[in-house]
Amino acid sequence: DSRNRYILAMVGGRRFERTDQCNRATSAQVEPGSSFKPLYYSAAIDSRKFTAATMILDAPVVFTNADGTSYEPLNYKGKWHGRILLRDALAESMNVPSLKVLDGIGFDAAIQRASRMLGITDPAEIERVFPRYYPLGLGVIAVSPLQMARAFATFPNEGREVVPLAIRYIEDRNGKVILEPEKELRARQSRKGEAAQIMPPQTAFIMTSIMQSTVREGTLAGVTGILEDTKKRPMAGKTGTTQNWSDAWTVGFSPQITTAIWYGFDEGNRSLGTELTGAAIAGPTWARFMKEVHANLP
Repeated sequence: DSRNRYILAMVGGRRFERTDQCNRATSAQVEPGSSFKPLYYSAAIDSRKFTAATMILDAPVVFTNADGTSYEPLNYKGKWHGRILLRDALAESMNVPSLKVLDGIGFDAAIQRASRMLGITDPAEIERVFPRYYPLGLGVIAVSPLQMARAFATFPNEGREVVPLAIRYIEDRNGKVILEPEKELRARQSRKGEAAQIMPPQTAFIMTSIMQSTVREGTLAGVTGILEDTKKRPMAGKTGTTQNWSDAWTVGFSPQITTAIWYGFDEGNRSLGTELTGAAIAGPTWARFMKEVHANLP
């Protein structure tokens, strides 16, 4: 729930049995691919070096990493689009424009924003998770689906930090409340005050608008038929697909609910299958779930 931070539903795998009790929603460490891009795009909007209407050239380019190695990214299926709006670059998940955005704001700003949104605060962990190489901009890091849901919930929460909450309170056998995790969490967040504001509400608004374009015209345009009422109920999101089609993601939200869907294998580098992108398999699942869970909401 984007507003009160409650975890409404969680699926950790296909089944729960003696030989497989791993909850991948919380414990999987997998690459988010392009679903990672909105995190540092928000820092780019904050920097005022970029707007949703900034024109970026989508064409072959070579980036040079700090260690002198070169990196030449490609778009999906090797297509190039020439000059394109930043809005459309994210909606269509174009790699070169995204890395130009990363290059424009620098690794420090991108990592600082992404780590806060994902809830990673330990400096040693930040150093380990976020490599200072250009593939970072294409989501070559390790995160869990819950972390991605947490990060994206920042946008409908008007830029404020979201800490997922699974247990509100615990009672003993007599009904006496003995622990109140929700009360403790609310108190901690209240003490943070403005420090809990990860990005300005204006930036969250602009990023939400850009990701609405992903649903209307971008990589998630194919799911609007499932949502049906997408014109009446605002929906925004982003897809992600890793190299060799190993991981497929869709992470998206309405004003009320944020949902992250991941498909993949426990073993690294196993392919889901050619053409099975985040938009192709995670997108329809996300849309069907969002349609059902919103059925009785205003």
